[in-house]
Amino acid sequence: MSGNLSRLAEHNLESDMGKVAATTALIFALASGPAIAQPDDGTINLICTGSGERMASGYTSSLEWDRYDHKYRTKSGVETQMRGFESAVTLQIYGDDGRIRLPEKLIPPLNSGGDHQHWWQLSDVIVGQNEIRASYRLNGLNKPRVKIDRQTGAISIKGMGQDFSGICDKVDAGQKRF
Repeated sequence: MSGNLSRLAEHNLESDMGKVAATTALIFALASGPAIAQPDDGTINLICTGSGERMASGYTSSLEWDRYDHKYRTKSGVETQMRGFESAVTLQIYGDDGRIRLPEKLIPPLNSGGDHQHWWQLSDVIVGQNEIRASYRLNGLNKPRVKIDRQTGAISIKGMGQDFSGICDKVDAGQKRF
């Protein structure tokens, strides 16, 4: 029994260490990224963790009963469906401008850019008393909308063939978390 508890404790410790390492990497990327604005000039730095769905397709092959020939036939083709994922999004908002760092899972194969670190420029940024709204262009057909509730920290990103929702935490660039 104690062997099982020991293995469970080791697994939980490894899992927690992985989460800490991922969070530390995101904070480091935020702090070491190109300096656009200083934290004391009204810049809002957020790391938002959550889950989402994206459109994904894959080749499938299966056997299907042919009721006319009374035998199995091979059926194959491309299947498209929504698939879930968990990830984190980083935002920097400074005045009526900003940028968003997307995980690779939210970037479609055909996209209109972003930089080499997956930062996308935000447009139509509105920083209100209770919420922040913005959008960004992934490609010619997809311009997802971002909405952040400033009271709860809830974020939602809605675009064509994808969505993401989670909770945001404020991060001060260059400051230690604890």
